[in-house]
Amino acid sequence: MNNTHLIELIDKIDRSSLAYFEHHEGDYSLILAKEVPQGNAGSSAETPAPAATESPQKSISMPTTAEAPATSSNNQEAPGEEVTSPMVGVAYMQPSPEVETYVKVGDKVEAGDVLCLIEAMKLMNEIQAPTQGVITEILVENEEVVEYGQPLFRIQ
Repeated sequence: MNNTHLIELIDKIDRSSLAYFEHHEGDYSLILAKEVPQGNAGSSAETPAPAATESPQKSISMPTTAEAPATSSNNQEAPGEEVTSPMVGVAYMQPSPEVETYVKVGDKVEAGDVLCLIEAMKLMNEIQAPTQGVITEILVENEEVVEYGQPLFRIQ
């Protein structure tokens, strides 16, 4: 299965009501699992072919919340819109170790700009800005394990 077919399959499964899909072909295994809106919180998981050296990227539209847990001890919510993680995985603030981070505090972003990547089961998922604004806080560190719904950024 080539990357194009793999991405098409992931998109079809994502749009369907299936919560779990498994396919085996020779030495190749593909397991896809996703959160179902009426079910329990889970994670998006894709396993590409073992011989793959580069993972395909999938864009994720970001959930946002106004009821995020306070990140400081004063329990006051900071102004701005929070960008939260749509899945469990490892957050990467830059596309590779040799280049600058996607965004820094004070950067202006447009809706759809990539803020970071979250790796889930060797699939790199682009986390995009849901709205235009200025990055006022970065709430996670590079290579930090993040949970579903965890605040990642604040945009004002």
